[in-house]
Amino acid sequence: MKKSKWLILLLVFTMVFSLALAGCGKTPEEPQTGKEEPKQDEQQAPADTGGEKLAKEQVLRANLGEEPPDLDPQTTTDAVSFEILNATLEGLVRLNPDGSVGKGLAESWDVSDDGKVYTFKLRDAKWSDGDPITAYDFEYAWKRAIDPKTASQYAYQFYGIKNAKAFNTGEITDPNEIGVKALDEKTLKVELERPMSYFLSLTSFITYLPAKKAAVEKWGDKYAADADKMVFSGPFMITRWDHEQKLILEKNPNYWDADSVKLQRIEFDMIKDTNTPINLYETGELDMTGVPPEFLDKYKDSPEFGRMAEAVTFYLEFNCKDKFFSNKKIRKAFSLAIDREAYVNGVLANGSIPAYGFVPGGIPGKAGGEFRKQNGDLFYDAGTKGQEAIDEANKLLEEGLKEVGANKEELAKHVSYLTGDSDFARKLAQALQQMWKKNLGIEVPIESVSFKIRLQKMDQADFTIVGAGWGADYNDPMTFMDMWVTNGGNNDAFWSNAKYDELIEKAINSTGDERMEYMLEAEKLLMEEMPIAPTYFRARNFLQRPYVKGIARFPVGVDIEYKWAYILEH
Repeated sequence: MKKSKWLILLLVFTMVFSLALAGCGKTPEEPQTGKEEPKQDEQQAPADTGGEKLAKEQVLRANLGEEPPDLDPQTTTDAVSFEILNATLEGLVRLNPDGSVGKGLAESWDVSDDGKVYTFKLRDAKWSDGDPITAYDFEYAWKRAIDPKTASQYAYQFYGIKNAKAFNTGEITDPNEIGVKALDEKTLKVELERPMSYFLSLTSFITYLPAKKAAVEKWGDKYAADADKMVFSGPFMITRWDHEQKLILEKNPNYWDADSVKLQRIEFDMIKDTNTPINLYETGELDMTGVPPEFLDKYKDSPEFGRMAEAVTFYLEFNCKDKFFSNKKIRKAFSLAIDREAYVNGVLANGSIPAYGFVPGGIPGKAGGEFRKQNGDLFYDAGTKGQEAIDEANKLLEEGLKEVGANKEELAKHVSYLTGDSDFARKLAQALQQMWKKNLGIEVPIESVSFKIRLQKMDQADFTIVGAGWGADYNDPMTFMDMWVTNGGNNDAFWSNAKYDELIEKAINSTGDERMEYMLEAEKLLMEEMPIAPTYFRARNFLQRPYVKGIARFPVGVDIEYKWAYILEH
């Protein structure tokens, strides 16, 4: 998801922090878990209006907080783009308001007795330009994501499909050997390497969305760069995109389930500071917004306030290609020097939870338990052990510097912290900066850049420490654990560990509690080596006008669903 493995990267207070499940007021504070694969029921209908009248103008106004960096579904990696793509495209299945899997462009599917072959039957549906959507569009899109020439960071999400990994890694060169085949315009056959209990829900993920070959080839490198260089298969389509300023979605009249879509338009701003969206909400110019910590006391008792815990982890990512941060002791020193309790409760101050492991709460573990509880806290810091942790941090730093043949002054001239250009991202960075100066005696410069530039710098290993976040794509610890394998598409720490790779491979090829044991062991190794230093598990605070209904939010998978949203008369 999620996904997100959704690359969230400190957007937490600049994105839309919007709304609850349909018909709810304040949202629950605990994540939903334990979703099962669906029966072939039709998609759930939107919430009943309870006799209330719909507004004449069905327009929702919100704030994205950032320019979407990449709206190509096969190459995108970030949460802002995911939000727009989920609204404008649709895959074989689509999440229902309650988080279960409902029907999308596939009207039915059959699964072989051994669980390794899925056969999808597509419904009659059209692209926004009127052309039919076919099984060939899915075969093309999936093979495009798997093709190493595309360089999709999410190619590994297809590795459960027969020969997908082999093709992506160059072991085979014939794409016809990949287990994805359009048998005709309405039939898509998928062969898996092994049974995957979550495969059906995985097909709702952004990288699995269809692409129209003629459109991709027509626009080439400009595909999805502007509103007029895209075609849409989902409930909405982009009709205006003023880069860095505004993006407007309008109802897609060719969408197969257009009768269920009540909104006529969604207007997104791209405001990066935290005060302006609150002011616009108060003056009635936004229908929903996030709540920064400085406004919590003002709004926490309001009936329009809500909070939702999510399966999302934020962390510091160290560049393991770097001379200094290739050293485990130096990485651990920077982690130990942080007071997560003060950082989360005093600075972040939004109900998030300090993280002492990577996989967040709510994700299932062995024997029906919870993964996080089973592995417990895997490290400590200056907030939990005080001076003992600070002394240990300085000891490790001294030892690590000796091992790399450098001194503290050289490190201080070299290190920097890469973060976003919003005011709250800078505030969070300054808190870390102060902790490192106080506890390690190193003043770390802050480098604030736009979201798009930050993604580029991460991909190019052009950083020493960066703030990052990861959200679950599906309800299983593997959505967090497989990202750190050697040369993994989203392994922007550029960390490599043969034992870790072996544990993940064993988990992939195992089932039940044995599979979970391998992942529990892998997380312990990850935290011992610390290519990343988790800081907190995220909660979202938001304000929502009472006349806005039907927006679904999910702790796992795509963050937000607009399909069933509507506006009541007010």
